[in-house]
Amino acid sequence: MKHVAICALAALTLLSGCTPAVTVEDAGASLQSFTLQPVPRDLRYVIAVPSFTVGAGSVRIGSVDLSKEGGDAFYRELGSGVADIFIAEAYESQQFRITERAEIDKVLFEQDLAQSGRVNPTTAAAVGRIEGAELLVLGSVSEFGVQTTGGGGKVLGVFGGSAETVTARVAVEIRFVDTNTAEIMAIGRGVAEVSQGNVSIDIANVMTNLRVGRTGTTIVDYAVRNAIRSAIENAARSLPTKAEK
Repeated sequence: MKHVAICALAALTLLSGCTPAVTVEDAGASLQSFTLQPVPRDLRYVIAVPSFTVGAGSVRIGSVDLSKEGGDAFYRELGSGVADIFIAEAYESQQFRITERAEIDKVLFEQDLAQSGRVNPTTAAAVGRIEGAELLVLGSVSEFGVQTTGGGGKVLGVFGGSAETVTARVAVEIRFVDTNTAEIMAIGRGVAEVSQGNVSIDIANVMTNLRVGRTGTTIVDYAVRNAIRSAIENAARSLPTKAEK
């Protein structure tokens, strides 16, 4: 399946190879700001974020269901990348403390090294101090689409053109689950739609970056981040404070 996913994005790259570089003439796209008041560090929930799921048939570029082209590997890699972006946005929201799970083996290696006697004991990592997550964030991408109107632009490759408007729409859903009781403590849904005229977007490059958790400044990147920020805001507003819980 991974080979199929690579082939799908390789096809995108080939289609975009003969097209001019990304151009932006309309600076209307923007990243929305968080409106939540920062929570004091000692009152923040400790959260863990596993990979997001990506709904079947939810990824469409023009008329093409790109997830079908890439198969299961495409879903997994995009879900993992969106989860990494979520972690960065959750940290920036100043609402949560976040535990590392994807790279926990590196933390454990450092602790094992400290116990070997080869590290200065005054600076060695202490064992038994890893924070346990109070809430597990279960996230999903239910919609991910890019459409173009006005000029009949390419479906794949570089998307858009001088006479076109490109629209990116992303929907993200998150649930905060109590790790002790499995109770759902809060649910948040974020939908973002960003349009821009006179723009060309290298979809192959954008999708490759998203799958490894990198974002840029295209309307697709803004749509992903705005949807995540909206979901965080909606969930955080209904989440009981630690004192209330």
